[in-house]
Amino acid sequence: MFYPLSLFIGLRYTKAKRSNGFVSFVSLFSTGGILLGVMSLIIVLSVMNGFEAKQKKRILDAIPHAVMSNPAQSVAHWQQLAADLPNIPGVQAIIPMANVEALVQTATQLRAVEIQGVYPDLWVPQTLSSSLYLGDLNAVKAGEYQVLIGSELAQILDVGLNDKLRLISTRGSMFTPLGRMPSQRNFVVAGIFTLGSEADLNQVFVHGDDATRLMRLPADNVTGLRFILDDPFNLQGVNDASLPSGFELTDWRSSHGQFFAAIKMEKNMIGILLCLIVAVAAFNILSSSVMLVTDKEGEVAILKTLGMHNPSIIGIFMVQGAWSGILGAIFGALLGLAGAYFINDIMALFGVNLYAAVGGQLPVLFDGWQICQIIFGAMALSLMATFYPAWRAAQVNPAEALRYE
Repeated sequence: MFYPLSLFIGLRYTKAKRSNGFVSFVSLFSTGGILLGVMSLIIVLSVMNGFEAKQKKRILDAIPHAVMSNPAQSVAHWQQLAADLPNIPGVQAIIPMANVEALVQTATQLRAVEIQGVYPDLWVPQTLSSSLYLGDLNAVKAGEYQVLIGSELAQILDVGLNDKLRLISTRGSMFTPLGRMPSQRNFVVAGIFTLGSEADLNQVFVHGDDATRLMRLPADNVTGLRFILDDPFNLQGVNDASLPSGFELTDWRSSHGQFFAAIKMEKNMIGILLCLIVAVAAFNILSSSVMLVTDKEGEVAILKTLGMHNPSIIGIFMVQGAWSGILGAIFGALLGLAGAYFINDIMALFGVNLYAAVGGQLPVLFDGWQICQIIFGAMALSLMATFYPAWRAAQVNPAEALRYE
């Protein structure tokens, strides 16, 4: 089989025993550095991707993706209003919502919460039904005044299943001989959920009709229309939609945008820090290549006297140096994929649980494009690190190098 001469000699240099053992050690060390860097990047970023996706599912499924409302008044005849809206790309469904900020009161505690009025016959957050570990979602019926609360809130209020608590809302307050009195009503705890997010502490779910009665809204009135999106991060369609006069659109970014921006920034910063491992390994490749050039000056001089041109000399040492990066990137990627896939089993083996609070396991999500960027980025960095030593090799003067041979 035909090989280019530079590739053939460069590969021979990677396998040959060197006269200087320290050069071999540095070369092996640089390969190990690339391997560790690529492996760490894949494992950590895959876990961060899984964490981001899990938080996206848990948080954004429990809060409205986008809401169309009229700040001046409630929304009447929502069915007709929803039917009159144009077809919006990316919108899965449009449902009514009856949300209001309120207080929840027990005999000993008073906490601020957000009431979400849901309509189980139209739509229920999937994570809510799957995260309900006490009670029954079907108990939330119109006129029954049942409420679902988070586990953290239940612990603070010291309430359990079938206990009573009072919901108090300033919306719908009335004037009385004693002054302005907020709207309030007793509700029975029908279920307790654990979403693994701040919703466990500050959100409660009731039937939409019970929420509108608490706010004393007219019949068939709601506080707004809730848009269920295919991808909550793709808001272009709803932002470009034309709304009826007097209505405004708000989305999840107003309440949780900073949280996801912080997750993204943390993932980027961790990625940059781990890239430094690859960069240090690339510097090791550079230093080992410089020492190899010094060790092989005599052989380079012989090749040049036999007629080998400078580009071919450069190719030899670039192949030799890049080989460490290629090996490190490939084996690092394989170990990283295996380590990320079995990370929960590995931690269980050592008795470590870093995600016990929610689900008990670290979430892992592989991003194929991201993994390819890591692999080829490490290879490219290794290749660039070899250029200067290879150029120095091409500048060897045969007469000077062979004078004392």
